[in-house]
Amino acid sequence: MKKLMLSAAFLMCGAVAMAQFNVSTVNQTGSGNGSDVDQTGLMNDSTVDQVGDSNTSDVDQVGATNDSDVDQLGDGNYGQVGQYGDSNEADIHQGYGTGSSINDGNTGYVYQDGNGNTGHLDQYGDTDGSDYNYGWINQNGDDNNSYIGQVGDFNGGENLQVGDENNSYIYQSGDSNYGGAGQWGDNNNSNINQYGDSNYALALQTGNYNGSSINQNGDSNYAFTEQVGNANNSLVNQSGDLNNSNVLQYGNNNGSGVAQIGTSNDSDVYQSGDFNSSSVLQNGMTNVSEVDQVGDSNFSDVKQYGTDNYSDVNQTGDANTSGVIQNGLEHTSYVTQTGDFNTSTVDQTGNNHMSTVNQLGNGNSSSVSQSN
Repeated sequence: MKKLMLSAAFLMCGAVAMAQFNVSTVNQTGSGNGSDVDQTGLMNDSTVDQVGDSNTSDVDQVGATNDSDVDQLGDGNYGQVGQYGDSNEADIHQGYGTGSSINDGNTGYVYQDGNGNTGHLDQYGDTDGSDYNYGWINQNGDDNNSYIGQVGDFNGGENLQVGDENNSYIYQSGDSNYGGAGQWGDNNNSNINQYGDSNYALALQTGNYNGSSINQNGDSNYAFTEQVGNANNSLVNQSGDLNNSNVLQYGNNNGSGVAQIGTSNDSDVYQSGDFNSSSVLQNGMTNVSEVDQVGDSNFSDVKQYGTDNYSDVNQTGDANTSGVIQNGLEHTSYVTQTGDFNTSTVDQTGNNHMSTVNQLGNGNSSSVSQSN
């Protein structure tokens, strides 16, 4: 009986020892590479592959069943992974691509504090290499997902998620682009895609179930979105150069869509309240649209085609509706609605028309049509 008990105790100790096994694999080719891996907990897995000179990798995993993979090819790369919970996964891949032999100076950083988070950072080279990019993923909570992908030189990608079940995706192809996302709350979604050079996109979300998407194709475009509240949605698409978009949503269930095609178009949307809706389409050059909605269930639709058109819509109250269409050159439209259930339509075609609509009270209706 004593032998049986000792044998059982030995088997249990062996099972515990087996469960505690962490796995670390480090492969380095070149000179001056450095790697520091610390794992504390159960069944953590770390893989580091470094090829080239002066690469540095620092991996810290505290908890159970965390998985980390760091691949660096080139010179002067830096990768750091920190995971302090259970079942997190972090991947950093730097210095790969068609110009991989001259991929230098990449920086990657992933920090995850919680359980079930996934962070993936890719920084690859183009035909000229991939120099001086940096990526930063910071997740504090559970079941968050973040991806940053960058191809080119001098790109910067940053993401911060505080809460649970948030999703962020940033992809940039070109040079000197910046994409940033900050999410505070639960179940928020942010998507940023940029193709070209010197583009800037930043999306900030505070609350729950907010959605933001920014897509920019061209050079020197700018997009900023801030959402404070719950279930707000914003979509920004810009194609061309030097376009500018600002979207501010404060409240719940607001919706904004902005599409700008051409050069040097400018759109500003401000929504404060609940269930407001704004749509802006600008196609051409140096068109400007300003939309301010304060209240609930207001609707604004602005379409401008041509050059140097200007639209200003101000809605204060509830359930107001405004539609503006301008086609041609140098049109100007002002719409001010103060009260409830007011309706205004403006249609201007040709050149150099100007319209001013002021509605004060409830249930007013106005229609303006001008052409030459």
